[in-house]
Amino acid sequence: MGLLDPSWASALPREERWQPREGEPGSGAAREQAGAGDRSRLAEPARPVPKTIEEAEGIDEFERILARYKDASEAAQDTLRSVTVVEAAAGRAKLEAHYGAQIVAHKQKAAQLRATAIARYEEFLKQRPDSPTWTPEIMLRLAELHFEAESERYAELEKAYEAELARFLKEHGPNSEAKPPAPPTASYDQAVSLYRGVATRFPSYAHTDAALYMMGILLYESEDFDGSRQSFLALSCADKFPVPLADGSNVVAVESFQVGDYSSCAPAREGSKYIAEAWLRVGEIHYDVDEYDPAYEAYAAAAKDPDGPLYDEALIRMAWTLYLRREFKAAAERLDEFVLLVDRAKRARKAKEELGGAAELREDAIRYIAKCYVEDDWDLDGNKDKVAGFARLERDYKERTGEDHVPEIYAQLGELLAVDTQFRPAIHVWDTALRRWPLAPAAPLLQKKILDAYLALQDKPAALAAREALATHYLRGTKWFYKNESDPDVIEEAMKLVEEALVAVAVEQHALAQELRSRGDPQATEAYRKAARAYGAYLQRYPDSPNAYKYRFDMAESLFYSEAYLEAADAYAQVRDDNTGSKFQLEAARGVVFALEAHMQSEQDAKRLVLPDMPKRGQATGPFDPREIPELLTRLQDAYDRVIMLDPSPAKGEGEGEASGVSELATLRFNAAAISHRYYHFDDSQRRFEQILERHCDSNVAINAGFAIIDSYVVREDHKGTQQWTDKLAQLGCGEGAEKEKFAGDLKTLGLAARFAEANEYLEAGAYEAAADRYVALVAEDPKDENADRALNNAAVAYEKIGRFGSARDTYQRIYTEYPDSEFADDALLRTGLNHVRFFEFDEAVNAYLTLAESDRYKESEHRLLALKNAADLLENVQQYEKSSRLFKEYAGKAKDPGEAADATFRAAQVLRKTDDPKAVEAAFQQFVGKYGGAESQADKVVEAQLRIGQARAERGDRKGAEKAYRECIATFTARGLKAGTTAADHPSEAQFLLSEYALADLLEFKLKGRGKALEKSTKELFDRVVEASKAYDAVIPYRRLEWVLAAMYRRAYAFEITAIKMRKAPVPGVLKPYTEVWFAYKDLVEKGAQQFEAMALPLYEETVKRGKEYGVANEWTDKARERLNIYKPAEYPLLHDPAIELELEDRR
Repeated sequence: MGLLDPSWASALPREERWQPREGEPGSGAAREQAGAGDRSRLAEPARPVPKTIEEAEGIDEFERILARYKDASEAAQDTLRSVTVVEAAAGRAKLEAHYGAQIVAHKQKAAQLRATAIARYEEFLKQRPDSPTWTPEIMLRLAELHFEAESERYAELEKAYEAELARFLKEHGPNSEAKPPAPPTASYDQAVSLYRGVATRFPSYAHTDAALYMMGILLYESEDFDGSRQSFLALSCADKFPVPLADGSNVVAVESFQVGDYSSCAPAREGSKYIAEAWLRVGEIHYDVDEYDPAYEAYAAAAKDPDGPLYDEALIRMAWTLYLRREFKAAAERLDEFVLLVDRAKRARKAKEELGGAAELREDAIRYIAKCYVEDDWDLDGNKDKVAGFARLERDYKERTGEDHVPEIYAQLGELLAVDTQFRPAIHVWDTALRRWPLAPAAPLLQKKILDAYLALQDKPAALAAREALATHYLRGTKWFYKNESDPDVIEEAMKLVEEALVAVAVEQHALAQELRSRGDPQATEAYRKAARAYGAYLQRYPDSPNAYKYRFDMAESLFYSEAYLEAADAYAQVRDDNTGSKFQLEAARGVVFALEAHMQSEQDAKRLVLPDMPKRGQATGPFDPREIPELLTRLQDAYDRVIMLDPSPAKGEGEGEASGVSELATLRFNAAAISHRYYHFDDSQRRFEQILERHCDSNVAINAGFAIIDSYVVREDHKGTQQWTDKLAQLGCGEGAEKEKFAGDLKTLGLAARFAEANEYLEAGAYEAAADRYVALVAEDPKDENADRALNNAAVAYEKIGRFGSARDTYQRIYTEYPDSEFADDALLRTGLNHVRFFEFDEAVNAYLTLAESDRYKESEHRLLALKNAADLLENVQQYEKSSRLFKEYAGKAKDPGEAADATFRAAQVLRKTDDPKAVEAAFQQFVGKYGGAESQADKVVEAQLRIGQARAERGDRKGAEKAYRECIATFTARGLKAGTTAADHPSEAQFLLSEYALADLLEFKLKGRGKALEKSTKELFDRVVEASKAYDAVIPYRRLEWVLAAMYRRAYAFEITAIKMRKAPVPGVLKPYTEVWFAYKDLVEKGAQQFEAMALPLYEETVKRGKEYGVANEWTDKARERLNIYKPAEYPLLHDPAIELELEDRR
């Protein structure tokens, strides 16, 4: 019965029958894609060009062997095919001979048995026509046998018809007007009659439902559609529709159908497995003749059981019917329900093959959901709905992103819009889908559709971007690939799209990059980078494609111009070394050089590679053992060699002259040699340089090669080799034009310079006197030699090395007197001054320094300021303080470094402290403070300057001004945030100490006087002054400078002690009679007060001594403290003798 099921495709609305479009499979027309790979470029690569005779012979031999192999392979394949065909035919004939007769015999026997069974069943029915037990069962079996017999007869007639039709078409052709043979027909009347009898005569029989079902099927096959429909209805809705009679008199006309006729029906047999299928058949019959209302009710009745096996088929038919009734909302909902049902079943059953029936219509359901949303008048009022199309789809599906079929609906909506040439809306829909479901299986196809849409719009930039996305987002290794790799069909289809896109993207992106570069657009670099990625992706997946050679070269070019130089070098090298083609071999070899040179430059700019200079005397240091050459440079050297090997440019002696190609080869040879030379591989570099001299002597590159060879001997101090090569190069006479003449002169100079080498050897070996004598002799021999001043300088240095400072001084003087324009003149003046100092010739030294510092001849000398500073130092040593200070100020005005200028300005003021002019000292330090008072770096000097200003004022007797300066010193120290305990704290410590000294002086000057209340007032003032002095000294302690802390402790103790002394010396009030009891009581009272002050003084004296001893300090204040303590505690603090500091000469008379 399954063979009789009508095709599910018949359920599709008629307007949706497939119409071929250009480019689709089956349309018969190809669709050219703009930007696709150029087929003309997919030609077979050129035959490899042999580079030698041996290589050519080897290639010919290889091709002959390959041809013989191909011939043998083809012969073997032909033999195998022939044998296979013969063996297959023989095997088939053998099988037919063995089984054919058996099959025919079996069919004949089956037919005989069936005929016998029919005869016996008919005989049985004659004997028992009304048995409720046996009659319906036999009738059902007899009907089945008649059905089988008729089906077999019809099959034979169909086979004969096909043969006859084939003969007719062969004789008359397909367009003949002759009448073709009539097709056979099947007659199931006997079977139908028996089935009808079972249903009408035995309605309670257990298989009546099966009889009605088969009756409906056979009537349908006999094209009695009304009878078929009522047969199915008699099965599924028996209370309303009787079994159709043979004459059709009781068949209910479809025109009488009313809504609800198919609802609330009672089936002929409750629980029959045929009910749902019967309703489906009823729906199909209505559907086929556009009777949508009864068809829908029939389908709805079939779908009553959601768990039934035919629920999905009923559901999809309901959806189609609703669509044709233009009930788009309900249709979309049913279609959506159907797709969800199928997807659930797929997930449950794992394999699509296990799903049957309507599951095959899932894609059509998706498309029809999209078609529903294309419709913009769902309420059928003749106007476009407010929310329609894509907006309606977004409203209904935006939040359902987790359902598998939703992205497919978006894709189909875009497709429908594109078919209607609404490309921009279609792109918007597809782009939304891609952004929302980037890993969906259909993502590559959507990207391809976006590309096609942009191409249709002729939007080239957008098409390029879309193609690039297609070529890169779905490659092997991407997130999309890993997500979908379990579905080989999806992956295969995506890879086809990617292959086409990769080539097109690469070619188009490359062309765009070239255009941008020609316009100087900085975006060209990124465009080249994209082209390189596209080429690389294509070649990685299709390395053996016919056009891979050309694309690989294009990729190398793109990598180079995208500044990926190392990757470009690798790509160029692959093309260069590819034996399948030679078109780009030389160009690729040069490309390797350019790429590696560019990468080397970028590495140097980034400080990741430091390229050693070419070894020259005075610049390179030994030892000169070969050093390891970085891998990058060995690659570059090999790249130079490969270009030289491949370049067909003629060498010297081939009659071509000095062509540009030859010049390039000379430069390449020099660059290759220079790499070995820079890393002291002198044997290799000299071999390469000699090749330049041999092959390119007429080129100026040969001059550089000659210099490099000489330098290699000079730096190794091989003076014999140096002399030999200067002579050899002079004989060769390489170079051209003015450079050649200059080279000859340079070689002469080098020869003379070699004569200095011997003296240099003595100098470097430490034989300074011998070296100096030879330098002086060389100058005497040729005073006008360009190295004469250098020789004298070397001689003077040598004299200094052996302590002949007088000779050194005289030799230095010769330099700046005989060679005043020498580069060593200023240094000679400086060294002359230093040597004068060694002999205590200070005036001469100052004159030398001032000549260097003040003469216009040496205004560019780097020693000029040093000389000025040295002169100022010397003048200070010889006690010319005012002149020294002036020179320090001059130095400060010329110094470029702000710190040095500040130091010199401060030094100028310090020098003046040694004079008897405190006013000048104050002015100098005031000048320093005025200029550098706000400089953070000079904070400690500013603090010291304010201290010195105070001291200068104190020296002039200006106590008020001094105190002001001292307080400014302290305030500046605090304001600048300078730290206690540091050297900088010395100055505020001293300033505070000096302020305390003024307070102590006030105390020392005070005398107790008066009697009575006057004495009392005087005593109070004394105590106030001692307190003030004590506090002032206490203020020194926080600066934590030991010297001033010791001084402050001592002076504070001294203030207490002096107070005690003053108290004892105070006059006794006159009212007290001397030596009376009251008088002695007063004296005792005064003594007790004095002792209290002494008790305060003694611990401070002891602490001063103790701290001095603890920190290893013995100075004025510790000595004085010990002296005072000796008075009170002589046993504990004995006096120490001063060390002898004068020596007496022994009298030897």
